[in-house]
This record gives sequence, C-alpha cells and structure tokens, in this order.
Amino acid sequence: MDADSTVTYPPPRRPARSRWVGVVLVVACFAFLGAGIAVSDVCDGGYSLMCFGGAIASLGFLVYRTGAWATVIPFALITLTLVGGGYYGLTVAGCHP
Repeated sequence: MDADSTVTYPPPRRPARSRWVGVVLVVACFAFLGAGIAVSDVCDGGYSLMCFGGAIASLGFLVYRTGAWATVIPFALITLTLVGGGYYGLTVAGCHP
C-alpha cells in the first residue's frame, strides 16, 4: 500500500423504516385524542384518561422510532399514570365490576 493511498469505508447502513408505521402512529394518536374528548363525560372521565394514555403511548413510540431513546421511560410513566388513573376512575364510578 502506498503512503498516499487512503482506505475508504462505506457509510453504515441505516435499517429500513417504513413510513407507513409512522403514519399509522400519528393517525392513532389523533384517534385516541378524539375518542378521549368524545367520551369525557362517561364514567367520571375514566375512559377519557385511558384514551389519552393510548395517545401518549403512540406518540412515545413514534418519538422512540425516530431515535430518541431517552424518552422511553418518561412516556411509559405518563402512559401508566393515565391508564391507571382512568381504571381507578372507572372502578370508583362503578362502571367496571
């Protein structure tokens, strides 16, 4: 090998990511938000909180897919809090056996 020659390496390949998954996650986020607003008066807002938890979960997964790995734990905690609070609201209101 000559002193003037350099070795070039190909750039690392990025995994193929389907844009359809991102579109589905955005649509799911808006659908959960709409459903949460629509059922806000049912069972003391328990169903509404659970729908908002689903919206946060889909948003968190969308952000995670873009490479923001540090957001997994905060989004998971918020989702569990909303879904747990919604379930508690359902049981207190007597809507869930």
